[in-house]
Amino acid sequence: MTTKNRIDFAAYGIPPGVYALPGLAQARAIADGTEADELRIADRFTRHFTGQLPVSELAPAEYQLIRDDFHEQVADRREQALARFTRAVPRRFANAVPEEQATTWAATTAADLHSARSLLFTGTVGTGKTHRAWSVLRAIAETGANVPFRAITEADLFALLRPGGSSSPETELEALASVDVLYVDDLGAAKNTEWTEEITYRLINRRYEACRPCIFTTNSAAPELPAVVGDRIASRLRQMCDLIPMTGDDRRKEGTQ
Repeated sequence: MTTKNRIDFAAYGIPPGVYALPGLAQARAIADGTEADELRIADRFTRHFTGQLPVSELAPAEYQLIRDDFHEQVADRREQALARFTRAVPRRFANAVPEEQATTWAATTAADLHSARSLLFTGTVGTGKTHRAWSVLRAIAETGANVPFRAITEADLFALLRPGGSSSPETELEALASVDVLYVDDLGAAKNTEWTEEITYRLINRRYEACRPCIFTTNSAAPELPAVVGDRIASRLRQMCDLIPMTGDDRRKEGTQ
């Protein structure tokens, strides 16, 4: 019977995830130069990661080696995640800086994807909803956790999923429904028809049932959503989302974000 490896993420100050565990090669760095000591330390690593040796019983050099190794992996992943974010983010929002609310949500999402609530940014045109949404996606990348995301406007969503919009609309729908984090911009902006409501419902309902977090922006106020997207969708949004109202004048008129 195989013993499952365990990592005390909090003890090492790292986000949850899958990590390469230190072994004999790393043990050589802190051993006394003998093969016997290398094997002894490597065995202690094995016992530690199978739950037989708690963090409190590690030697300081063992703990520091493990911690440094994990933090190097996190730094590499953060660099890769930020590179993916940079490739995906529109130029206009490339410098979106996460605020405390964004970093807190990102940390929760990285720690336990399925316990994270979705976010719904509401507000009139030009209040900075899209900018804030991209800042949240940057915050996720900055955690160093492996949390793939997709970002799409509602208009592009319907263009992609309508018959003829792609080679396989159902495959595209499955990809959007199953990605770790989905960001849909301008929810409710398109004219609501029986087809658009059904597509939106299928996508949101599948993510709702799977407890996969979403980020939405909409120009509609929360009380208007049932009329804009339909009662079934609005009901799920109310249950799955934290509402974040955005207020102020249209910043685009001032030439700002």
